[in-house]
Formats: sequence, structure tokens, C-alpha cells
Amino acid sequence: MQMDLGYILLNTIVYGTVAMVIAWFFWFGKILNFSLGAYMMMGGYILYRFITYGFSLLNIIILTIFIGSFLLINRGLLKYFPNDKKRDHVWLVITLGASIVLENLTSYVYWPNSVSLSIMHMPVYGLVIIFLILIWFFFYLYKYSFLGITLNAISEDSKLVRGLGVNTSKILQITFFCLLILLLACSFLLLNESNLRAGDGIFYMIKWIWIMILVWIAKKEYMFFGALLYVLIEYLLFIQRWLPISYKETLILIIILFVLLFKPEWLFSLRKRKI
Repeated sequence: MQMDLGYILLNTIVYGTVAMVIAWFFWFGKILNFSLGAYMMMGGYILYRFITYGFSLLNIIILTIFIGSFLLINRGLLKYFPNDKKRDHVWLVITLGASIVLENLTSYVYWPNSVSLSIMHMPVYGLVIIFLILIWFFFYLYKYSFLGITLNAISEDSKLVRGLGVNTSKILQITFFCLLILLLACSFLLLNESNLRAGDGIFYMIKWIWIMILVWIAKKEYMFFGALLYVLIEYLLFIQRWLPISYKETLILIIILFVLLFKPEWLFSLRKRKI
């Protein structure tokens, strides 16, 4: 049985990166952001239109809505809901609503057809290099960088950090915007190597949440290895074996539901350091 290393590495990079993005939102901002899948899909369509047809008034308007809505939601929630418990419930409702609105807007403006853009096919060794760089980058950023230390302090006790005069809201907003740029890079990689469909955001969200369950969200530095394990399971069960590929998200969703019913702490519990 010959394995498609290109498929495995591409999906590991995309799934691992975005699972890491979701984990960072949840760990540092106490936010489970359900709109990230829709933002990635919409960003891919915007990139496709810019690369294929150049600048147009419609695309600039959609890009403005894309960036503006992301910044507005983050600024509003972090500024007006500094209490973590209140933010949990508000963010859940707002990001679910934003996901629906963005998906419908993308389908209405760009049509629901899948899009792909093969500018340059990435060789397998190139995907390996990207994979290793991403692992090193996130591990270094989380463990040794000043930003990582600051974000960990915010996650441990945001009130104490604010009391020391640190503008935690501004730091989180800048961090989340950088993560949005990372999402755009993932959408470009998918656009170049595979294809995008406007309604696929929810399916990617299901996969990313399952990866977070696999490694437990507290262990963010191992998220890419969880993504690799997930991709191997998906590849062996649904592509190489008899299981119908159209049901892979359904099986994953059932597993997530069982986890939430019997072991919800695997996902919605944050591990604190012992002091």
C-alpha cells in the first residue's frame, strides 16, 4: 500500500496550524471561536479573486468587511466583556452567528462553486520544510519568546497582569490579527494545492476540534503531532479502506459528542501550572 505523502503533509500543515490557532484563541483569550472556519474559507475566495481578476470595487468591499468584522468582534468582546465567564457565552453566540453570516455572504458574492488556483505545485520536500518550520516556530513562540511569556501570564491570571499596567486587550487583539494572517496563509495553501468551497468551514472546524481533543488543548506544543495522527487515521480509514469518505465528518462529530458527554474536561478544561 503506497501512501500519498503530499496529501498527508498538506493536510497535517493546514489542520495543525488552524487547530493551533483555535487553541490559542481558547487558551489565551478564553474564547472558543466557531467563526474561524468561515473566515478561512472566505479569505481563500478573496485571495482567489484578487489573484485571478485583480483589484475590483466589490472585492475591496468584501475584504473590508472581512478584516473589519474580525477586528470589531475581537475589540468589542475583549473591551466590553473583560470577565472571562461572561465572554464565554457571548463569544459562542456571536462567533456562531458570524460564521453563518460570512458563509452565506461568501456564497452569495462568489457563488458556492469550489475554487482552486494552481500557481506552483509544492513538492513533498517543500511541505516537509514548512511542517518543520511551523513546529519550531510555535514551540519557540510558546516556550521562549517574550510574547509567549506574556500570553501565558495572561492565561494564568489576566486580572493580575492588567493590575500591573499591561494592556491585555491590545496584546490579544494584535495576536489574534496575526493569527488571522496565518489563516489566510493556510487558505492560500489549500487554494494552491487543493480546492475551497464556501460551505466547508464547519467541516474543518469539526476536524480541528477533534485534533484538540486528541492532544488535549493544554498541550498546544504537540498540536501538529495530533494533526499528523488525525490525518493518518483519516487517510487509512476513509481513503485506503472501505469506509465511505462522505461520512468522515459524521464519525468525527459522534466521537466529539461522546467526549463532551463523558469526558468534557478533555476539551474544555485548561491545565494550570503548579505554583
